[in-house]
Amino acid sequence: MVASTTRPVPPLHRAVAWLLVAALTLPAAVLAVGAWLAWEATWREARIELSREADAAAEYAARLVLGYGMAMRRMEDLLRSPAAAAIGADPAGLHGALEVLVAELPQTAAAYVLASDGALQLAARDSMPSAELLAAMQAAAAAELRPGQVRLSRIGGQLLFAAGRRDASDPQVFLSIDPEALGQGLQRVLAAPGDGVRLIGADGSLLARSGGSLGRLPASNHFYGVVANGLDQAVLEDRAPGGVARLMALRRIEEFPGYAASIRPRAAIIAAWRQAVLPQAAIGLPALLAMLALALLVRQSQRRLLTANDGLEARVAERTAELAELSEALELTPCMITDLDGHITHWSEGCVRLYGYSREEAQGRQAAELLETEFCGSSREELHLMLRRDGQWQGELRQRRRDGSMIIASAFWTLRCDPRTGEPRSIVSTRTDLSALRQAERALRRSEARLRRAQEASGAVAFELTEDGTVLADPALAALFGLPSNLELTRPLLAARVHPDDRRAAEAAYRQLGRQGGAFSIETRVVRPDGTERWLLVRGEGVAPPGGGRAPRLVTGIVLDVTQRRAAEAALAESGERLRLAQEAAGFGIYDHDFRTGAVTWDARMRAFWALPDGESVTGRSFLGGLHPEDRPLRRAAMRLAMDPEGPGTYQVEFRVLGLTDGQERWLSTTGQVSFSHGRPVRLTGLAMDITARKRGEQRNELLMREVDHRAKNALAVVQAALRLSRAESPAELVRIIEGRVAALARAQTILAKRRWEGAELHALLEGELAPFLTGLRRDAPRAELIGPPVTVAAHAAQPLSMAVHELATNAMKYGALAHPGGLLQVSWRLDQANRVLVLVWRERGAPELGPVPARRGFGSRVIEQTVQGQLGGTLNRRWLPGGLLCEITVPLSRREGGAGPMLDGEVPPSAAAA
Repeated sequence: MVASTTRPVPPLHRAVAWLLVAALTLPAAVLAVGAWLAWEATWREARIELSREADAAAEYAARLVLGYGMAMRRMEDLLRSPAAAAIGADPAGLHGALEVLVAELPQTAAAYVLASDGALQLAARDSMPSAELLAAMQAAAAAELRPGQVRLSRIGGQLLFAAGRRDASDPQVFLSIDPEALGQGLQRVLAAPGDGVRLIGADGSLLARSGGSLGRLPASNHFYGVVANGLDQAVLEDRAPGGVARLMALRRIEEFPGYAASIRPRAAIIAAWRQAVLPQAAIGLPALLAMLALALLVRQSQRRLLTANDGLEARVAERTAELAELSEALELTPCMITDLDGHITHWSEGCVRLYGYSREEAQGRQAAELLETEFCGSSREELHLMLRRDGQWQGELRQRRRDGSMIIASAFWTLRCDPRTGEPRSIVSTRTDLSALRQAERALRRSEARLRRAQEASGAVAFELTEDGTVLADPALAALFGLPSNLELTRPLLAARVHPDDRRAAEAAYRQLGRQGGAFSIETRVVRPDGTERWLLVRGEGVAPPGGGRAPRLVTGIVLDVTQRRAAEAALAESGERLRLAQEAAGFGIYDHDFRTGAVTWDARMRAFWALPDGESVTGRSFLGGLHPEDRPLRRAAMRLAMDPEGPGTYQVEFRVLGLTDGQERWLSTTGQVSFSHGRPVRLTGLAMDITARKRGEQRNELLMREVDHRAKNALAVVQAALRLSRAESPAELVRIIEGRVAALARAQTILAKRRWEGAELHALLEGELAPFLTGLRRDAPRAELIGPPVTVAAHAAQPLSMAVHELATNAMKYGALAHPGGLLQVSWRLDQANRVLVLVWRERGAPELGPVPARRGFGSRVIEQTVQGQLGGTLNRRWLPGGLLCEITVPLSRREGGAGPMLDGEVPPSAAAA
């Protein structure tokens, strides 16, 4: 057995080695562990402190918001009453009431009241808003906030607090809050000197802070994520706009769209950590001393933490006491809280004073039963349904006090819901006693009704004008001049409203009263602020001073609004002018015949109808002398019918008149009305209108109708002939042939109709038959050209010529140039004045070779020959050339009725179309 060469380490040496190792490593390990523990402890304590600060700041802000909301509702209830709606009714009293309410609110700089149109009506604490602040308030008032909504926003370096309006016509109340004062209040909840507290809106705007300037959080801030996730509280790290890292604790403010934030810079936390670690580093290598120093440092840190917590709790207690004082001040407002069944859970001191029931007597009782509430217009169940649907309700209630008296209370109910579940939890209600206000309103309405009935019955407004220019009158006088009813009236103020064109006459009448006094009556116009004009009749009596003067001592009288009468007079004059203009435009003549005296009155137009010489009087002889002999019986029959007492008395007839001096025949349509007295006709008044043009038009239309009837019969005869003579190898071909020939007749008929059967353009006839070939889509497609001067074909010749051209075009499409690609058809015509004929040349080019000319003539050839020779009296010459058909048609230029002859009527100049 071989002995080992290694020697075991003695236990003492081992202990010493471990001691040395411990001596070297233990201080570093203890220092590292201590530093890490101090780091964790420092951040943990910072989060705790910041969370407490944020909770305290949120509670403080929530109480402020609650206080501001309740105070503003009191302001709105005060302002929305009809008696106080007109701010000018009692400005001093209303201003004082608002001053008292504002004085009770902390950090409040001013209060403003805006009318429904955005105008500033009242400013508490005598502070006028800047233009920027006023514009912002007007914009917020126009935003139609939801009823009960609370909005706190920063405008122009000020905080503006607005409560939701109840009705668009109510005034809007705004509170201006001092940001510095609010920041100082928030600063009281801070636990460490380097900490900061912020009041942040849900949109990221800084509404208040313990120090520094206000602004808006950058879009990259983690705050927006907390808002988006709907978190009530959070602790997060972010960076300030300058890049400084910091720790921020957020807490949602109850009943307000915003958060309270407590902020501590990361540098402060690191400084605190360094303060905890540096003593450890200074201890040195001895482990015992290091551990002892570490224990002492930890204990010292704990003591500082406890001290800081005690200080924070003391400050929170102090702020809680201040908020309690504010709550006690708000307790003076009549406010109650009930559960959903109506049992009272909170009864404020204001309710004690209003109803007379103590808290002990009210709490736990059914509010409706205790106060014997009468719900105006709805039941309690219906109001609760509206409250659950809208979240709030406002209206008036009749309730009974403890002493048995009835009051009218304005109530505003708000449904409070659980913030987590959203379930309804309780009902908060504020009350305002409107009994005295309603009683005053009823008395005022009765007084105004009596005065209004008196004014309406007389239509006059009485007034007194003293020597110093003061006007004593009913408020209705101010309304006549378009002035506010509460404005003190003076003579210069009323004179400024007088129309500039009427001021000189009004001043002259006033000076006349100053010199002589006596009665006066004057009509003048006044111009209201909106630009409208009213006519006023002023009547009265003035008392001149002894010896006369510049102004009367006293003027008493009444003012009547005569605008309608003046408008009626102007309308009557305008109506007469319109009647005159309408008569001239329509060409009416007016006549009047008095049966009792035989007098006949005519205007100038009636005299022109009869061509009555100037200066000659109108008599029955001259009237009958101008009537056409054939129409006199018709006129007598119409007159007998109009003079029948049993009839309507209407005289209406059309007759002809022969001018007495010019002999011109005119057609007149006359209508009139006979007046009766005791069953006897006494007067005939009426109008006469020249309808000669209409009658002649009717005659021309009748002749045209006869011509159309004649042409239609001729066309039908041609169609019948086409049907009898048409031949084809198959029914389909026969249909096609007949349709083409009838279509040619129809096209000619259409062209004649457009020219009112006065003739047809030759170019239009040819274009209608050859339209598909006049503009080819392809260069190699067959096409046609029309060349010739303007020629008008007579109506009786249009259809025969159209039929002949149709037959030529049909043959060309079957066998000629129009059936071959690249074929060309040229139709030209000219007027031969020497021989008085129209020459039409049909020339085809590019047609295929047909071989020998057919010996048998088809129906189309016979139609062409019969049409040209038989109906038009012309000649036809056809030749089949190698390129296609050449056909020359000659037609005379004149035709006599009843004979076979020419196509055209009348003489045709060489350079004009034939007529």
